[in-house]
Amino acid sequence: MMNPLKKYNVVIGFSLIVAVLSAHGQSSQSDGPRITRSQVILTADEYARVKWYMGERNQKGRGESSRFLSEYPVGNRTGVGYKWGGWDDVETFLEDMKQGKGTGTGGYVDYQVYPMDSVSGISCTGLISRAWHLEHKYTLTYPNAPQVPRQMHEISHPISGVDFIIGKTDMLRKGDAFMNAYHIILFVYETRNGKVMIMDSRSSGAGFREMSWMALSQDGYSAIRYNGIEEVDDPQGSAENPYSIDSNHFPFQHEGNTRDVVSMEFDRYDIESVGNEQGPEFIYQLDLKRSGNVIISIDKENIQGVDNAVYLLKSLEKNKNNEAQDVIAQGKTRIARQLNVGNYYIIVDSGRDRPGQYKLALEFEK
Repeated sequence: MMNPLKKYNVVIGFSLIVAVLSAHGQSSQSDGPRITRSQVILTADEYARVKWYMGERNQKGRGESSRFLSEYPVGNRTGVGYKWGGWDDVETFLEDMKQGKGTGTGGYVDYQVYPMDSVSGISCTGLISRAWHLEHKYTLTYPNAPQVPRQMHEISHPISGVDFIIGKTDMLRKGDAFMNAYHIILFVYETRNGKVMIMDSRSSGAGFREMSWMALSQDGYSAIRYNGIEEVDDPQGSAENPYSIDSNHFPFQHEGNTRDVVSMEFDRYDIESVGNEQGPEFIYQLDLKRSGNVIISIDKENIQGVDNAVYLLKSLEKNKNNEAQDVIAQGKTRIARQLNVGNYYIIVDSGRDRPGQYKLALEFEK
């Protein structure tokens, strides 16, 4: 993989990249099946949340001739490790770690120093290529090196009208990307207080984190959109299209992930001891066909600070401050309530922009 321009050349280099993107931006070329934005986010999140163990063997890499020395300490880790130029999938990466391959290469690696196949992991471009379900790994756009195959501008186009400085970001949607001369990151959503939640793979590995619009602007990022995106106007899990649960099918289970950002309508709940839940949520509608004591629980892992809670509501009424008004109960992991026949709503909501994976379960008390 060709070394990108150094960071101090970002402004000059990326002006050339913008010209390349503008020239090629109307191309309809893609590289793989049509994909939804939810597929993009959930695929990327598999790389960001996977748990694994960094052993002493992984610090040195496999092979007697290997001169590799990882940047990572021994211990438990979350997120696929970083490999300069890599795009190993999650299953391959986990198997490689068991087999003693190295990971955590850092950037600007010369693979003549040690064999490329002695290390495993994923790079920034590798993560975006996997998230977009591309058939091949695509690189950053190198306007001064047109001979480099499969550059990002070939399968994407600029998103017009975006201006990070003045806050013109309404046209961005989850699954879009920000690219500059040396890095590419995946846009997830903008928080209520104007921060940017993203997923990327950097030297520390794949992860979910917060950035600022100012930082994106100062580092010369530009917004791009994959040509193969298939738009879904009414995703399931929103107030307009809640996920339906029928009590005739109890016990019920559903795996969800609030990082998918299906809904961001509720920030607070009119019930005692509930704090700020300004992150994305997922909404269910329960059709309860017989009275009984209903147990609602969520199973969640504390991965990268994930904080989901569950709420039971009689309606989706809210006030102008995005506070739910008809709340019956809330729980960090469990709700138990005697309920009469009727329709109810269940919301799994993430607190202070710490969304993530969960498992929801409903049943009548035995």
